[in-house]
Amino acid sequence: MLKKKYRLTKRKQFNYIYRKGRSQHAELVTLVFSFCKMRNIKIGFSASKKVGNSVVRHRALRLMREAVKPYIEKMTPNHNYIFVAKEGIIARPLKEIRENIVKVLVKGQLLLK
Repeated sequence: MLKKKYRLTKRKQFNYIYRKGRSQHAELVTLVFSFCKMRNIKIGFSASKKVGNSVVRHRALRLMREAVKPYIEKMTPNHNYIFVAKEGIIARPLKEIRENIVKVLVKGQLLLK
């Protein structure tokens, strides 16, 4: 589980990021991100019904959450992030999901060096 200070919690926050944010795509994950005036990072995870039933969607969210943990400190501050699962994410190993997450962060120039 992510620490509370890193979590997006309100539907209003998700809707704002979807509306105002930019997106980057990879094979298993889509990243939607937007600039925020606050210094800290907020991260949310999402999976639509296309991914599967509620059990499968929740597993996808847990896998993404675990894959993002090592990179939280390296992510650019002043941004809010939403990681969206794509179909087939469940069948892939955690290592491949991590690679996809790094790929979208690099594409969006959101990783600190």
